[in-house]
Amino acid sequence: MKLSTNLKAITAAIVLAVPAMAPTAVNAEVGYSATVSSMYLWRGQNVSDGAPTLSGSIDYSHDSGAYAFGWMSSEGVASDTTTDGVEVDFGVGYAGEVAGVGYDVSYYTFNYPEESVHGEETVIGLSYEMASLTMYMGDGYDYMTVGAEFGPASVTYGSTTTDSGLGEYTHIDLSFAATDALSFTVSLPSDDTAGISEEPKVMMSYSLPMGK
Repeated sequence: MKLSTNLKAITAAIVLAVPAMAPTAVNAEVGYSATVSSMYLWRGQNVSDGAPTLSGSIDYSHDSGAYAFGWMSSEGVASDTTTDGVEVDFGVGYAGEVAGVGYDVSYYTFNYPEESVHGEETVIGLSYEMASLTMYMGDGYDYMTVGAEFGPASVTYGSTTTDSGLGEYTHIDLSFAATDALSFTVSLPSDDTAGISEEPKVMMSYSLPMGK
């Protein structure tokens, strides 16, 4: 799904303005997480060459719906979809619900210090009961997912489109949460013009216990 540059700019401006409009942080929470994965599975692609990865995050959330986060992974992917060492992401957003429909608007940057690579995306998400739709808008490309949850199982369809028509592909992810900490994902990519591997990929992830 392609969106205009003006819409991307307007959305980004709204997201960046949310923290300034939010009430003083009185009822706020800070959380931490750490996860070990058998690979870095990114939008249907194995971008760590099959190597295990360790990632962690720190998240700030306010009762108003505003939030911010920082995330780091031991392996990352840059514009050429190859391993580029440590990835560091920062973002802000605002989430809520209207008449049973959930919404989430955010803006974040992804950075690869070892390669001096930087990028950014504006994200708009909608959800209703078990279904969800999320749009990621980057520089010259859009990525869209449609998903559904069935208890511990979920299915996600993802599609990447580009302004040039090159680098486009789709994938279907089937995930299952065996426990609160252990989950499995099978990803089935389908190449269009991206030149990616179409072999099925299986990832196992385990969330490490973190104290507050």
